[in-house]
Amino acid sequence: MRFLFVDHRLGRRTVIILVLLILLVGGRLVYRAQHPPLSAQEIVGKGLDNLDAAYSYKYNLMAVSYIDGNETVLTEIEGIYNAPDRFYIKGETLANPLEAYIIGNEYIVRDPQDAWISFQGGQGPSLLRETVLFSESPLADLRRLHSVELVEERDFAGQRCYLLEGKLAGVSNPLWQVFWQDFTCRLWIDKREIRLRRLELHGTSIGSADSLQVSLEIFDYDAKLVISPPELAAK
Repeated sequence: MRFLFVDHRLGRRTVIILVLLILLVGGRLVYRAQHPPLSAQEIVGKGLDNLDAAYSYKYNLMAVSYIDGNETVLTEIEGIYNAPDRFYIKGETLANPLEAYIIGNEYIVRDPQDAWISFQGGQGPSLLRETVLFSESPLADLRRLHSVELVEERDFAGQRCYLLEGKLAGVSNPLWQVFWQDFTCRLWIDKREIRLRRLELHGTSIGSADSLQVSLEIFDYDAKLVISPPELAAK
């Protein structure tokens, strides 16, 4: 009788576990029916929408050229963005130190004498304008991404991300248009918030095996980041 009692309890537990599993699987099927998986293009679109809606974020940018087998770091900067049009960047471009605030169309730059100077966007050193283009172009051009494929899921910076690959129909940076073509792009977009965390842009040279590699990492979305430009000396 004791063994029959034990068997009876085990039977009830088995039934309960089976019922719970059925409910769990059924719930997942209903959820998936009501919330079908996003396509690769939808993931990219939503990731870019969330990027545009962000109040602020930090980013790291590196652009490297490979010409005749030689590697040259064109730009390496850390940046902060505040909506709608404030940037702070610090780093190096072509081995020259760079620190600047961009407030709308105004550029405030630390000069070699450690003083701050201001000029409008259409003026000033072309090197700085080109660096700003390096910062903005990859994000602006992502709206022209096509042939997007979801490659796999991969962890990045402690977050589970979709890894996607695609091609750019064109680029807005005039320098890239002259020297590079056939741009391909890899994107890491986190699954939980559908936010762009990293991109890698690769372009090939026109008529040679030379190439351009741009990487951009974005983090601290909507953090309390305040960009306060320095006070300029009275002219």
